[in-house]
Amino acid sequence: MKLFGTDGIRGTYGNFPMDNPTIKKIGLALSRILDNNIKNIYIAHDGRESFKSVYKNLLEGILFEKVYSIKFIGMLPTPAIPFILSQNKSRDSIGIQITASHNPYNDNGIKIFDHNGYKISRDQEKAIEEIVNSQDNFQKEIDYDLNVDQPSVDLYTHYLSEKLTKDIKFKKKLNIALDCSNGAVSNIFKSLRVPNNISFVLLNNLSNGKNINHNCGAVYPENLSQFIKDTNRKHDKNNNEWIDFGIAFDGDGDRTILISDSGKIIDGDEILYILSTCNLPTTSTIVGTVMTNYGIRTSFDKLGYNFIETAVGDKNVLEGIIQHKAKIGSESSGHIIHTDTNIIPIGDAMITLIKIIHLLVTSNSTIDELYPKSLKIPSELINIKVTDKESWIKNNFTNFKKVEEILNEDGRILIRESGTQPLIRILIEHRSENTLSKAKEIINNII
Repeated sequence: MKLFGTDGIRGTYGNFPMDNPTIKKIGLALSRILDNNIKNIYIAHDGRESFKSVYKNLLEGILFEKVYSIKFIGMLPTPAIPFILSQNKSRDSIGIQITASHNPYNDNGIKIFDHNGYKISRDQEKAIEEIVNSQDNFQKEIDYDLNVDQPSVDLYTHYLSEKLTKDIKFKKKLNIALDCSNGAVSNIFKSLRVPNNISFVLLNNLSNGKNINHNCGAVYPENLSQFIKDTNRKHDKNNNEWIDFGIAFDGDGDRTILISDSGKIIDGDEILYILSTCNLPTTSTIVGTVMTNYGIRTSFDKLGYNFIETAVGDKNVLEGIIQHKAKIGSESSGHIIHTDTNIIPIGDAMITLIKIIHLLVTSNSTIDELYPKSLKIPSELINIKVTDKESWIKNNFTNFKKVEEILNEDGRILIRESGTQPLIRILIEHRSENTLSKAKEIINNII
């Protein structure tokens, strides 16, 4: 049975693959595929109430046959794990993030990073799946604690503080609204060193185990947008309460959605375009995914960049970056990988926040001023919950052909299976809103 999707293992806690017996098997399988030189395992989580149980069962599997030093680093963003691993010169450690990212609180998941700080390979994923599928249930009780390895936490927050304050003079004051999604980034701002000219308005930063991603964060950026609109309606731009921009994080802190001071919602691909026009490192190549809007692709062409398309998933974006020697890549969902900044290339929402801060300070512009008015062509993303994805797509093939005929060469339809949820995602795009509406009507009639 398949365990891994596009970004680790994920599912409703208590159900396969996130039931306790399977979690134990995953831990055991992981320990069996590790090189003998691995001595330490760093583990973090995103704040879901089920993390203690997932943690315990993982450890019972990991420690069933072998002995490792377990370094618990508490609630931290996913990118903290690969960064901490990158600082371990002996390369004798791996990392695990217990997270279901943007999914509801009753879901949970597991992301695994190798000794270099990269997500484990597909071959390693398959090896784990084979062991899990052949392994009987087993029991092992262990004593464990949740004492946080504070030096590791400090290592990451110091790194972010250095990136925020280094090589820039903060003459311009910025007031920034941050929707923490009641998730993993919530703790970062307690110890982040912030210049005097930067102020953060923190929203949804009190995790209680059940409120992660609940009507907040990158899944619901319209709420942060409305907050900024309501706030700025009461003040002028010279007022200290005026919000210059906002960032909506996802649950585990590797995705970013940007909100301008007018409330405009700007996705990962649009952020990539803004960065590419201003402070992108010298490169001829930009990496996006099959979901990147056609209008953005052609805009990159006009800037002289070679656009490379990959499958959805930040792992695929990273592979595209490495293969084509690019410096930056993105997903529309908000994963943005900066190889010029990140020691380990992975989507890091905090690094993207810092990049945007630096951009506004150095350009003396607003987000709205940097955003082209006609960047994207009209599009619609429709998510359909299905149990048998393959059969559903096959049964609706005729309808998809009808949509293709309507859209013709001025648009497109993209049908793909979600790698993280029981969903079919249908993207339709066309330069004409009217034509797009006709295509959407066909899709809505088959839901």
